Amino acid sequence: MRLLSRCLSSLFGLGLFSAPILAEPLSPARIWLVESAARPGNWHDHGQLALPSGSIFVGDPTWGDDYHIRDPRRLDASLQVFTRTAPEGDNLLIWLEANGNRPAKTGEKIEFGVDAATIALGDLGAGQALVDLGTTLQDQGKGDSFEWLMPAIQEQRNFARWLPIPPADQPIFLVSTGNDGGYAAVWLLDERGALSGILIDIMGRQPDLKFLDTLLPAAR
Repeated sequence: MRLLSRCLSSLFGLGLFSAPILAEPLSPARIWLVESAARPGNWHDHGQLALPSGSIFVGDPTWGDDYHIRDPRRLDASLQVFTRTAPEGDNLLIWLEANGNRPAKTGEKIEFGVDAATIALGDLGAGQALVDLGTTLQDQGKGDSFEWLMPAIQEQRNFARWLPIPPADQPIFLVSTGNDGGYAAVWLLDERGALSGILIDIMGRQPDLKFLDTLLPAAR
């Protein structure tokens, strides 16, 4: 726990727990997301997601095992991490932007369940580091990875933050959902079939709560 406290203190010192509210102009993709959701809110830029392993994971990190990395995907793209929040602070969506062009269709997806109102994503190597940490803690009789994560996910109701996983401090990105349930990380493609970005819709659009990716046709 002392190690986690040091990690959290380091992140606060680096300003990684608070992301700036974005000013205009927005990319065509983010304009489409705002118009489609029909919800008031603010964009936050959390920096770039590095994928040194060449694979991304998205899932629920709180099972205390490898659930969050059971469906990784190869990805050769540079991604900028954004969240959009409601005026009250609830997270509306996560957007991992590639070229940022206006989405025209959907591609592949990672579907997963959430049982502790938390989504994690990142490089597959960082996701595996969380699994390895849990194994080490269990071997030492110190709980598991879920217990290690609890201070970070219980500190406040709404959060979107990077968390380094020891021993190499590989970062994963944690986002609160406010509710449990089924979610998906969906590849949104532009009209040429190139990756615009990856959408994880948390709240859906107003007033029917449809997830924004369902408003687009699937690529053929």
